[in-house]
Amino acid sequence: MKANFEVKYLDVSWYDKNTVLKIVESFVPLSVSYDSELQIFSCDILLYPEAPGIKHGQLAFRLLNKSNVVPFFESVDGERISLKEVIDTETGKSWWIEANHWIAKNKTWASKSYRTAGKIKARLNSQLCQINIGSSEFTAKQLERYLADFKSDLWELILDENSYITGAVKQLNDGGVTDESIALISHILSHAQKILKQPKAELREIQAIKPRKMVKPVTRTFMELATKGDGRFLTSRATEPSYNVPENRYVLFALERIYKILKQLVTIAYSRINRFENAVQKLDERFKSFTDERLINKKLSLKDLEKLRVSCDLNTLNMSLDKRLEHSGIKINNPIGIPTWFVKIVSDVKDKDGYFIAIKMNPSDPWFEYKLSGQTVILKFDDMQLKQFFKPNQEYKVIGYLDLFSGTSKSGSQYHRYTLTNLHQIQIIGGSELVKIKEKYSEKLRAVKILESSNWIRKLSKTELSEQNREKISIKNQIDFYQTSYEKAKYVYGLISPKLSKYKSLLTGLKKMGITPLSTFPNSMTFVQNPDYQAIHTGYKKLREFANLSDEDLLLSLDKIEEIGLINMPLLYERWCLLQIIKVLVQNYGYVPTEDWKRKLLKIVETGKHNQSIGFLNNNLKRRIRIWYEPTLKNGRTPDFVLDVVFLKKNGSKDTKRLVMDAKFYSDELLRRIGGISKTITQLYHTKDYSEGGKNSVFMLHPAKNAIPEVVSPQVWGANSFLGELKMFDWDDSLRSEYFHKYGAVCANPVLRLRYLDEIQRLLGMFLQYGIEDNSLQSGNDDVESLNFCISCGSGDLKPVHTTTGNTKSRWYECNVCQHFTTYNHCKCGTRLIKNGDYWSYHSQMPMEPLNIKCPKCESLV
Repeated sequence: MKANFEVKYLDVSWYDKNTVLKIVESFVPLSVSYDSELQIFSCDILLYPEAPGIKHGQLAFRLLNKSNVVPFFESVDGERISLKEVIDTETGKSWWIEANHWIAKNKTWASKSYRTAGKIKARLNSQLCQINIGSSEFTAKQLERYLADFKSDLWELILDENSYITGAVKQLNDGGVTDESIALISHILSHAQKILKQPKAELREIQAIKPRKMVKPVTRTFMELATKGDGRFLTSRATEPSYNVPENRYVLFALERIYKILKQLVTIAYSRINRFENAVQKLDERFKSFTDERLINKKLSLKDLEKLRVSCDLNTLNMSLDKRLEHSGIKINNPIGIPTWFVKIVSDVKDKDGYFIAIKMNPSDPWFEYKLSGQTVILKFDDMQLKQFFKPNQEYKVIGYLDLFSGTSKSGSQYHRYTLTNLHQIQIIGGSELVKIKEKYSEKLRAVKILESSNWIRKLSKTELSEQNREKISIKNQIDFYQTSYEKAKYVYGLISPKLSKYKSLLTGLKKMGITPLSTFPNSMTFVQNPDYQAIHTGYKKLREFANLSDEDLLLSLDKIEEIGLINMPLLYERWCLLQIIKVLVQNYGYVPTEDWKRKLLKIVETGKHNQSIGFLNNNLKRRIRIWYEPTLKNGRTPDFVLDVVFLKKNGSKDTKRLVMDAKFYSDELLRRIGGISKTITQLYHTKDYSEGGKNSVFMLHPAKNAIPEVVSPQVWGANSFLGELKMFDWDDSLRSEYFHKYGAVCANPVLRLRYLDEIQRLLGMFLQYGIEDNSLQSGNDDVESLNFCISCGSGDLKPVHTTTGNTKSRWYECNVCQHFTTYNHCKCGTRLIKNGDYWSYHSQMPMEPLNIKCPKCESLV
């Protein structure tokens, strides 16, 4: 259903309690969603109790259909609070706000309904809108960090085009600054300073008091002679220079624009200095943290030990089996008088509709199986849902009816086919798998006792040390890269920062002369004959070309975006997340934006226009990516971002996969109140069906630092993010076998972590490396079908490395750019596993085996 109203934040200036001076609207309306079951609209707003001084704006409603009914708030206790109508004299729009009481000192209307977190309903004509009020733990300084990062990142993406255009030969290129642009900035400055000393002027006639002998009479002169007689000083015709001429006005305009561009370049350079310095610091900390021993996660280790114990306990296994049977609707009947069979499951048959088995009717009898008799013994099912209750390498006691059919195959061998037609009871009684798990449990139990005696610190094995050394080489290369980038950014900052103050002094001096800026270029001979004026005009045009801002509309849009404030933080966070996604693709993974991407990006940021997209291309990997902003899916839903990737497989065929992301600026308090990430993810994946029937990967982006209720992965990212690597929620039991790594929540928060961009890079890297593949391996090797790339730096320049393990299907690659090492392996259940080292691996590690990983499908501990 479509809402017949819109919700915005307003900044209302009042003359008195009934007179509006001015209304400023927030850029775009608040997002409103409709719940068809409850038949109610809802929107989310935030309070900022930890950020005094932040201007929130006034929550306001505008009815899109005319009505004589006054809108009102309805509190939890049923109280009605009528809203006050305010009319914007400039636009003619009519808005409804809460005006609880007038504060004369501040000339503002105060509200009481949404001062604290909770819910309140607004009755707007025939429609009802629930306002969900959350409380943010962010301080004003932290919120300002988001705003500053957003503006800086936007300018950097627009200005630093050469960072992703391959083959751009520049002696220096950092943040959109080249040697040529630095020289040009100095060149313009020197000529502008000459203009300041000797600007073009026009003599304008005025009247001035002069000595009698120097007077050039005007009408007033004769009046003074007639009234005052002889006087030593009289009014005379005179002239004075005027500098507010079109040429100077244009020069001032151009210099103001140059100053604005230079200011952003300085800001970007400073931001890059901090970013690269932090990257070096964090990488150096990681490098130094590598030792020949590792602190083991005690809680997760004991949790895994208990899982192993339970998985080999027959009573627990059979109770779980009974519950599964009951949940599937299979009734366990009275087994008295029903035949009893003992069945050992060996393996799947070719068509996966049965098992090769061994069978007997008495515990003391020998097994009747094809390995001993040379005959084939098969178990089939009258009802195929019964097959799921049997597993290879396990032995069962089955009470039920088995129909036997014996025959001869085309090859002449004899077979015996047992068909389970009626199941009354089933119990696990043993099997090689249980023996193996018991042995593993005993081994882990001994390991836990050793760890407890050593304060949970374990020496790394030779294999683990070898993997660690490979990762150290990659980190060292990254440190060298970021250190070089840091030095370059620092050098650029040192060159351009001092010029900023000189340009500011220059602008002040011109304005003191009474010059006002004019954007229209005066087609006069001054710009032909005067080299200083000519240098300003040509220099301004060249600088815009260097800065990729030749389009005047881009500058105007950037000017407007500079005015964005903190009124609507959820919206700002959404735009900020979009920029981070683009930064990872462009700066980290080498994707080149296509088409008119700058105008499209600014249009999204400035207007929030729905269903917009930006294309990206990576020729080396034969991939095209299109990012959609708030597109409409086929089911009518509108997530924040959709990433469609079209990729070429090694066999020459093409395929397409989709990643859906939704940005939620939720605080820990609000997230807890709405049911945590479990409720939010299931709502996005299932209720709103962003997965479109399980086809798409769906992830939530959030800033909450305590979003993960129970950590399931020992890696550093596991404390704040969930990548669908293991079972975490009650509802995902039935999904694990098919939808692993397809839903989750990623923490994107520049306040919480210095290298926050890594979280988004890990998510996108996981999707582009693992999420686009069919990871249920059937045959062949463990390698992926698409073109391989390095998840650490994005390069496709990889070299195969000879494997030294017994798995002949595995494939190893080393990145020629950063030396990052990647191995492609598989689990015993046939699922592809990709190891990307300690830091970049998105599969969960085994707590007691830090450099080994768990299968996301079967979560096997053996």
